[in-house]
Amino acid sequence: MQNSDEHFLVRFLEPRSVAIVGASNNHSGINYYLVANLVNLGFKGKIFPVNPKEKEIMGLRAYPKVKDIDEPVDLAVIGVSHALVPGILRECVQKDIKRVTIIAGGFSEIGEDGKKVQEEMRQIIRDHGIRAIGPNALSPINVPLDFCISFHPIRPIKRGGLSLIFQSGLYEPRFSWLLSDFNYHINKLVDLGNKMDINEVDALSYLVQDPETHVIGIHLESIEGDGREFLRLIREATARNKRVVVLKSGRSKAGAKAAASHTGAIVRGNDLVFDSAIKQAGAIRAYTLETFFDLTRALERFGPVSMKGNRIFLATFPGGEGVITTDLCEEEDLRLAEIEDKTVDKLRAVFPPWDIPPNPWDLGLTSQFNNPNVVYRVIIEAMLNDPNVDALAIQLHPMVFLFPKELLKVFDNSMTARKPIALWLAGMEPGRHEVLQSLEERRVLVFSSPEKAVRALSTLYRLSGPIQKTSC
Repeated sequence: MQNSDEHFLVRFLEPRSVAIVGASNNHSGINYYLVANLVNLGFKGKIFPVNPKEKEIMGLRAYPKVKDIDEPVDLAVIGVSHALVPGILRECVQKDIKRVTIIAGGFSEIGEDGKKVQEEMRQIIRDHGIRAIGPNALSPINVPLDFCISFHPIRPIKRGGLSLIFQSGLYEPRFSWLLSDFNYHINKLVDLGNKMDINEVDALSYLVQDPETHVIGIHLESIEGDGREFLRLIREATARNKRVVVLKSGRSKAGAKAAASHTGAIVRGNDLVFDSAIKQAGAIRAYTLETFFDLTRALERFGPVSMKGNRIFLATFPGGEGVITTDLCEEEDLRLAEIEDKTVDKLRAVFPPWDIPPNPWDLGLTSQFNNPNVVYRVIIEAMLNDPNVDALAIQLHPMVFLFPKELLKVFDNSMTARKPIALWLAGMEPGRHEVLQSLEERRVLVFSSPEKAVRALSTLYRLSGPIQKTSC
């Protein structure tokens, strides 16, 4: 029996038992992985495959119909043709299943006929007290419980503090990249689909309360829930020291039309008003998908560290890159820190035979006269202890892979320094090399360009003010 104080999304994300309707033994079909992923990841709950043509799927007994399952079911995941879904929902009523995820598409997004079927489904769930995610939704995912509804083979997911809300499964075709090369660390994910019932406000209200969620990424094509409550929840998330990034598509007329054709969404309201409102509530707006993924990863990997100010120490190999990155800092409301005299004295240990400016630092020049790992160690230790420096932005050189242990030792004290460090190595994603992954486990982020590194620090700076105030 459900606890009356329990959020209604708990049994979606923490099911003790799940029925997979449309489960398949066909390895070349996408529905095969709906069960295979749960089995291979080691999900501890009970799994009930439902398929009238199969006796067994992945070593599990298969049931002809939902109503034939002889045990209680917390969640039904429906992955059959859209025309069959209303009938499946009626079986869920008979089985007293109160939580349903509808993966199937072909409803409000395809026109009047689809809308009629979706309205029929809406009436069924309203009449019988069922809550539903979808239709046209691939969801949910709860990494700590090894619970993952996905069409693609999923290997163990790195656990972190990032939880995501999507309106459509745009993450799905790039999920393997996000989990491997990109080095995403996820806690929970809810894909809302057409939002026939459960919407962004419902999902956000759960994640705001979730103690394992520290960063929330939200992708929207439309606002279906109470807009005031949505903004209030963002403010509450900020008050709880959670960082929120919002990507809202459908900003243009053409984009709004595309959203309507995809999920049947009606994109309401002025985008400028939406932009201003979420920023006032304490969220960061991402305008591109790439930026959305970059910032959510960065904020999750930075962890609880914040920036007291916008003063940056910058170190690059080519002097020209230092100039370019200095311009980037200026554009992102960051400025070069004024280095203390006693810090400069420490830096002289790796100066060339003459004095040089301490910021931006010329790694190319100083590495000609010193072991590069020694240069890294000296400048990083010095800047972590300089009170005028709020964050470090440093370029890596591919030769660091030649001496990985020495490089990692340089950053061993970075987690206790409480200052963010952003590195970049041209064209290299952090998950492609174990050294870069090890750096990110130390909360030292690695980016593929200086633009991404600087933007991440700028975002952290903009979000640090409210977080610091609420923690006082």
